[in-house]
Amino acid sequence: MEVRILGPVEPSVPPKPAQILAVLAVECGRIVPVERLIDLIWGEEPPPQARKSLQVHISSLRRAGLPVEHRAAGYVLSTEPENVDLHLFRKLVSRASDEPDLKVKASKLHEALKLWRGTPVVFAQTLDVQRLAAAEQWVDVELALGRHSELIDPLGVFVAEYPLAEKLRGQLMTALARAGRRADAMRVFRETRKVLVDELGVEPGEQLQQLYRDVLEGARESRRNYLPRDAGDFTGRDEELSRLLDSDGGVWWIEGPAGVGKSALAVHAAHRLADRYPDGQLFVDLHSPSGALDSLLRAMDVPGERIPESAEERAALWRATVGGRRVVIVLDGVTSVSQVRPLLPGSPGCLTLITSRSRLCGLEGVRRIPLDVLSSDEAVTLLKRILGDDRVSDEPEQAQEVARLCGYLPLAVRITGARLAGRAHWPVSKLVRRLSDERSRLDELVADDLAVRSSLELTYRALDDNVRQAYRIFGFLGLPEVPSFLWGHLLDEDVLDQLVDARLLDVIGSARYRMHELVRLHARELAEAEDPQQEREDVVRRAVVAALSTVDGLTEQLFLAVPRMQDSLGVVTTAARPADKDAWFAREENLLTRLVERAAELGLAEIASQLAEVLVFAWFGLRNRYEAWERTHTAALEAVWKTGDVRLEAVLRCSLGQMHYKRDNLAEAREWFDTAQTLFVNMGDKRGEAVAMNGIGMVCRDLGEYPCALEALGRARELLESHDPEGVAHALYGIGSIKRELGDDEGAQTTLALAETTYRAARSRRGEALAARGIGLIHRARGELDLAEEHIVRAHEMVAGTGDELLGCYTAQAWAKVLIRKGSFDPAEELIATAMDGCRDVGDRFGEALVRRTLGEWRLAAGDHAGARVVLAEALASWTDLGLPLWRARTLRDLGAAHACLGDVSGADRCWDEAAGLFTRLGTRELGEVRQWRARWNLGGLATSWISR
Repeated sequence: MEVRILGPVEPSVPPKPAQILAVLAVECGRIVPVERLIDLIWGEEPPPQARKSLQVHISSLRRAGLPVEHRAAGYVLSTEPENVDLHLFRKLVSRASDEPDLKVKASKLHEALKLWRGTPVVFAQTLDVQRLAAAEQWVDVELALGRHSELIDPLGVFVAEYPLAEKLRGQLMTALARAGRRADAMRVFRETRKVLVDELGVEPGEQLQQLYRDVLEGARESRRNYLPRDAGDFTGRDEELSRLLDSDGGVWWIEGPAGVGKSALAVHAAHRLADRYPDGQLFVDLHSPSGALDSLLRAMDVPGERIPESAEERAALWRATVGGRRVVIVLDGVTSVSQVRPLLPGSPGCLTLITSRSRLCGLEGVRRIPLDVLSSDEAVTLLKRILGDDRVSDEPEQAQEVARLCGYLPLAVRITGARLAGRAHWPVSKLVRRLSDERSRLDELVADDLAVRSSLELTYRALDDNVRQAYRIFGFLGLPEVPSFLWGHLLDEDVLDQLVDARLLDVIGSARYRMHELVRLHARELAEAEDPQQEREDVVRRAVVAALSTVDGLTEQLFLAVPRMQDSLGVVTTAARPADKDAWFAREENLLTRLVERAAELGLAEIASQLAEVLVFAWFGLRNRYEAWERTHTAALEAVWKTGDVRLEAVLRCSLGQMHYKRDNLAEAREWFDTAQTLFVNMGDKRGEAVAMNGIGMVCRDLGEYPCALEALGRARELLESHDPEGVAHALYGIGSIKRELGDDEGAQTTLALAETTYRAARSRRGEALAARGIGLIHRARGELDLAEEHIVRAHEMVAGTGDELLGCYTAQAWAKVLIRKGSFDPAEELIATAMDGCRDVGDRFGEALVRRTLGEWRLAAGDHAGARVVLAEALASWTDLGLPLWRARTLRDLGAAHACLGDVSGADRCWDEAAGLFTRLGTRELGEVRQWRARWNLGGLATSWISR
């Protein structure tokens, strides 16, 4: 248990026991004699029953859980010293005294001082002396580290607590003077003198008086501090600032994009280091080397008549002037190495801080500090320091969004903070709304003389014409990143390197470029203002073609109700195939999706549709990437509506129907397919009509509308018979699966065998595997388990060769059910677990429900009837959500069996009656089994031979 006595005693106990505990804690681990305890607690006149009272108080401490033990001579607090805050305080102070690293030393002393929570109840004066000594030591270390500004407030608190401590007052004067507040430092001296004279009748000591004279002299010499005002709300950059504060001079190059806070860091560091460079703190906003040298020489008190005309002579005089002196110089806004060379002091005792937007090389002995945008937390902290805690705390999510819309760029955050600070009646959410519109965002990022647009404009106007053009191209593309397979068709790498050097682009990984969001908006503005519309659209068109040249070679034959219909537009696949297709698409999915949307925004409907469709067969359909599938096709469809291209509209509607079908949104899928079918019929497009009918047929099949499904699939087969074997195979598979559900085993087997042969001829490995699985299901329903396993295992092995993990889940589930019937429970369980993981990974709700039902059947067959009831009830809820009556009926049948095995006759009857009603309405094969259910399960007996299909 921890004991705290540096303030109110904790654990909290009544006053007298608290005093006793505090005394024992001071002597932690050592015996305190009874007489000494009595003397310390009650003084010279203890009560008559002092010993008895002491025992009572000790007992109350023990009841509170405190380890107070009685010894022959007295009492002892039996715990480790580190459990008492006083001893921890002393340990930290002792370790700090021996610590050579100033930062570690400061940290230990600060940690020790934080242990104090108020005035101790015992030995207050003695302990207070220890606290004062630790505080003075900590301030000395912090001053040595240059943390002057940060010390002023805590020093003010210490001085208020120890008004007669001259050293503390001297330390406060030093911190104020080094922070540039010499007038405040002299005011502290005058207040100190008055307190000492009034309270003690003495003058301040010689050391404090000398410090006052030094501050007064420094005030007279303050004309050499030419630094701009330090930002009181400076935020972040801890690592970079630490490097500068720990440095021993030299030349530092702070580089970063416009608005990232290079000047703020340099000025803040220069202020913090001012006391180490007492001969001058200089700042020059660079225009030309000659003019800069004139400013620097005059700042160092060189008369104008002594300053030579030539730049070479001025540089020599500058080096002579600062030779042997300690000066910190900030050279702000450097654009070339030639600007810098004449301005560098020859003295090793000087510190030069250079800020530049450019990545320049050729300067010897320079140490570089690259700056990027702030972190999300740092950006919000900066906003909080500008606005105050309350406004940000009242709308924390909106503050986060403001920071995000500013791209975490310090200049942008500072501007938004300034605007909100000037409009106290504005909620933060109002600025979120105004910043959300990309078209006007840069207009919002203006406050007095601060503007993101003008800051970027300076960098842009300094570029060559071809580099400016590349900048505009990047902005107009509107992509978050641009990898080599895109920019290689659009831009020259040398030009891109110049944009990187100008800090308008960042390199990510190998030959991949990213543009900050606000920079991209500026570049897009310029493109729309300076480049003809045809040229702008051509850039996006070339980017889409470049993407197609890569993606078109990665498409696969998927078992979809809707095969690929969109032609290639003559795109030639030239790009090399990625070594890891999945990793490549996972990385590029968002970029490719955005590229489709960008093309659609510009009205490039045909190529937007082409890329959207190719992506279905290369990635979206294979990995169930539904969100990107819907985004690309919705964007392309909106563009197509504006062009009036009915065929493209029908193609995209079919694809969206397929997406909803795969997502088990059957009603929505039916609507998309129906509209597409109508459009194809009106155009006289037989192939398109057949594709839409295939989709309608599969939806109707799943909904249990078998006559409608057979009609649609039969029509699709008829229309595709002569020219599309894969489409014919799709129709045959659907027809065969319906015949299987209706109990026409012979017709189903013939049709599915033909589907398998047709898929094979069309070289659709996935379709062939699915047809083989379907044949296996027929054999399984007939109890021909060896034949069933042969077909299903063959299907499973074929799927493994395609890499289609989801289809592999379905073949694994079918195989598991065969093994359950054979009584091979362990391998069946492994297959079920694999299938469940795979379905969850891609969010396949139908697959999850199917595998969950199979798990329930496994538990039922294995004798875990209670577990089966739970899992089957979960599966039943899923089928209800999906609106699939046949699967609901089958699960009800199994759930009734679980109830029967548990002796719940009424529960079994309820499930079986509902299942029988559904099978009757649907007319499926299970209708003939209804009368056998009670006999087979014998209301509690166990049979596994008929476990559902």
